[in-house]
Amino acid sequence: MKTTANAATRRAGAIGWAIAMFAMTPVTAQTLAPQTLGSAPLCEASAALLIDCPGTAGRCLLVGDNEEEASLFWFRLGDQGIDPTSQRKVALKDTKLGDIEALTGLANGRIVAFGSHSRDSVCTPQKKRQRFGVIDRLTGKSANVAVTQSGPIDCGNLFGKPLPDQPLIRSACQAIEAAENAAEKAAKQGAKARKECNQAHAYNAEGAVNVSRTGGPDIWIGLRAPLLPHPAGKKGVDLAMLLHLRGLDAYAFDRVAALDLGGFGVRELSYADGWVWVIAGPPHDLGQKDALRFKLMRFRADLLGADKIIVPETIRSDLPSSSEGLAVLADKILVLIDGSKATKEQPDQCATPAGIVTLPRPASAMP
Repeated sequence: MKTTANAATRRAGAIGWAIAMFAMTPVTAQTLAPQTLGSAPLCEASAALLIDCPGTAGRCLLVGDNEEEASLFWFRLGDQGIDPTSQRKVALKDTKLGDIEALTGLANGRIVAFGSHSRDSVCTPQKKRQRFGVIDRLTGKSANVAVTQSGPIDCGNLFGKPLPDQPLIRSACQAIEAAENAAEKAAKQGAKARKECNQAHAYNAEGAVNVSRTGGPDIWIGLRAPLLPHPAGKKGVDLAMLLHLRGLDAYAFDRVAALDLGGFGVRELSYADGWVWVIAGPPHDLGQKDALRFKLMRFRADLLGADKIIVPETIRSDLPSSSEGLAVLADKILVLIDGSKATKEQPDQCATPAGIVTLPRPASAMP
């Protein structure tokens, strides 16, 4: 969620991996008007996943809130999309997952929830964010969670020692360590570090997708930050990274994919009908007056196996700022918008409610 490498630092050094691009065709966008999603304590919707409804028939939307460390929320889905009055809360038993920014499903109905593994707004590492949990099939009002605690964000923990001799992994390692070094430098300023921390683009994972066509997991984690310097040296078009999770026993990766999102990072991932869908947004936090629009994009999942820069198709380029949840249905697309948590003065009311935009699925993107 919060944080992100100094651009000049990250571009230092030559990155010599030669890669071809897959280009696709953009689709015209229209003006969007979010509607309110649910109510407090769900305020900062940050992740979404389509699931079988807990304890009953039908399909539901599971929602994570990056300020709610011990619970998830779900809503019923109908012909018109989400039923905003059907909000239910599921408690995560005896555990906390900080800054939940990604949800993905497994073949047996289990769910994996990922903390962002990011730092706070002044670049202090947060152990509760450096976790992921495998959740049993949701039933009733609670769920058992098997939590895995991650180590510090560095190349050894993420990719193993010795570092694999893969050009993309080595380039990713260089970008991540440069960003973490910039964040460590900012953190030394204490409470004054907010601006420098936001510019550091430290490690921040937002989005996870299981593209498995078999029973075993095949999970890719999307990075909002840092970005990877473009191998051709193109300015303003640094690349987003997807990291392939080695297994469910550790937060460790064995492959890297590079996405050309026009200089944006990953804000959310979803999988449907052989396609990976992406919400793309800036790697840094936006100010209250910033009006930068996010993008909705997609690419074929089988491109993840090639050592090439993937250039996704742009579906829309007008998503509201802070679009952070995504679910793709047969005929529509649900985009969730991050809000602001309740204040001490009004603990039962979101300072800014979470939002939802329901989009028609374009004819060219139908299953």
